[in-house]
Amino acid sequence: MKPKLLFMTACVCANTVAHADEQSDSTARQDDLDEVVVTASHSAKQRLNEIQIGVEKIDIKKMTQVPALFGEKDIIKSLQMLPGVKSDGEGSCGFQVRGGTSAQNLVLVDNTPMYNTGHLVGLFSAFNDEALQTAALYKGQIPAKYGGATSSVLDITTKTGDMYDWHGGVSVGLLASKVFVEGPVSEDKVSFLLTARRSYMDLFLKAAPKYKDNTLNFYDINYRTDINASAKNKLFVSFYYGKDNMAVDDLMEMHWGNTTLTGGWKHLANDYLRFNTTLAYSFYGSNMGYFVAEKNYVFDAHIQQGILREDIDWRPSERHSVSAGAQAAYQDVLSAEWDCMSLHEKNGRNRWDISTWINDDWKIGRAFEVSAGLRYNHFGLYDNLEPRASMKVNIGEHHSIKAGYSRTTQNIHAIRNSSMSMPMDRYTVSTSFVKPEKADQVSLGYIGMTRDEDYDFSIEGYYKWVKDIYDFKDGKNYTSDIEIENIILGGKGRAYGLEFCAHKNNGTLTGWLSYTLSWSENKIDGINNGNWYTANNDRRHDIKAVAIKKLDKKWDLSACFVYTSGQALTAPSGKYKIDGTTTFYYAERNGYRAPACHHLDLSAIRTKRTKKYEQQWTFGIYNIYNRENPYVITFSEDKTKATGTSAKQTALFGMIPFVSFSVKY
Repeated sequence: MKPKLLFMTACVCANTVAHADEQSDSTARQDDLDEVVVTASHSAKQRLNEIQIGVEKIDIKKMTQVPALFGEKDIIKSLQMLPGVKSDGEGSCGFQVRGGTSAQNLVLVDNTPMYNTGHLVGLFSAFNDEALQTAALYKGQIPAKYGGATSSVLDITTKTGDMYDWHGGVSVGLLASKVFVEGPVSEDKVSFLLTARRSYMDLFLKAAPKYKDNTLNFYDINYRTDINASAKNKLFVSFYYGKDNMAVDDLMEMHWGNTTLTGGWKHLANDYLRFNTTLAYSFYGSNMGYFVAEKNYVFDAHIQQGILREDIDWRPSERHSVSAGAQAAYQDVLSAEWDCMSLHEKNGRNRWDISTWINDDWKIGRAFEVSAGLRYNHFGLYDNLEPRASMKVNIGEHHSIKAGYSRTTQNIHAIRNSSMSMPMDRYTVSTSFVKPEKADQVSLGYIGMTRDEDYDFSIEGYYKWVKDIYDFKDGKNYTSDIEIENIILGGKGRAYGLEFCAHKNNGTLTGWLSYTLSWSENKIDGINNGNWYTANNDRRHDIKAVAIKKLDKKWDLSACFVYTSGQALTAPSGKYKIDGTTTFYYAERNGYRAPACHHLDLSAIRTKRTKKYEQQWTFGIYNIYNRENPYVITFSEDKTKATGTSAKQTALFGMIPFVSFSVKY
């Protein structure tokens, strides 16, 4: 059964939704100080030559061609089509990597962390594709310069505005629209890029008397200025602000969002030595208010950070490079601040997070390459050493074997009732009671390609041990107690699996096929009788297929298919009555599974280019065979059933046609 969400009904009836337009073919001219993370196409040879195991360098233009919910070209939802990466749930932009939760990922934008990077509870991500230049996802061995996450690192760089020419564009759809403009302030000296986006589902709500007092919208802004101060000195300032607003009559309202401000200075000392200095500020905050039983409840929370970082790169030869650096971050985490009538309670912590690191990449002979690093982290009462290592052995010109080991720690913990990122997640930092989360991962893989590089194939296995993970006690949730230490328990986890992937890289038809077999389990004393239990983000089988076909100069077609095993869930084992009220009893944590989730999506893009502008229409269908995938499963008393209990499945999306129009100059 589908919920009667007004904006969803409007989408299906109108057969149109917002769709982000294609990324501009024009790119800013790069100088020798820019660190190139992604080339125009991450080819088979580049994947073969990559020394680090488990890294995905993202071709943003190709990834945003993949059909997505509402037709939104969204880098996060495109990442979910990679092996070892899964969505929090259908339609969600939260992503889970190798058995971890989305809260165990570090998302960096210009070296600045962002949290809960979703709009409208995950239907849209916080990233406007027009503002992005490069991206890399580290899911295996993580280089020593990254810290603060035990699952993965997504490193995003925003786009430099064109130093010579002006460009702009607008994309208009049913659910959201966006604009962008870039160009030189002073030719070859100063440039800027500005993007803005806003949804307007408010219009649908206002049009229906039943929902006219409801609110549902988001907006975000990206801005970047780059300055060529001299041949050896480059400066930039980037800014992001995003906000979500949701309200239901006078009963409930929620507001949440991110703000980041980053300043960077790149200095080239000589041909072998460069420095990159970053000063950054990051803020994530949420505010919720409820009116229940004639009482007002207000819940506030935030994560606030100030960061100073220095990266040093020394490349004495083409076969040898060393990177080192240090970072100091002041972290202020407000787990919860509650107001209920005259009652005011607050739970927060602040700490200095100090790190330093060194990493050495070395090509030894023709066949062997190694990358080894060490990171040191000091946080409050804790000091941690994090060794990292990756190696590659070439077998001829077209095959290689890779292996890696990585230890990571995480000092900001998110405690949640479900596997999805929500504005009501409780956050806390490591304290005398809550220890830093630690993960050790080993991985081994093979990659090979054909002589013409048309195809490449890979298989990778991993095993990960995690210590000091935390979960709510049985019967507790984020509002049970202001002191988070009173409602959580700590334990350990493990995740392991195999990832298979095949790419077709050249020709008019390109794409990839992947399969992931994985397990994710937790063991926490006081939960599930102290026995190992399936994590709520465990999904045994995951199949993804993507095909992109170029028909001619004007038409491009794409299709993607996703199949994922059902999510683990906790079902009632029994029930009892107290004063006539039925209460369910839960004996086993996550002992059952929801039905599998799968859908097929299609899209077609028609592009018309002239010397002055580019015009584009995008048509498509999400979930073409109208599969009602489970979003929420609830249990209720049902005397007609032999067990006396029935399960009810709610699907959020069925088949959704979409169309959008964009123009760029």
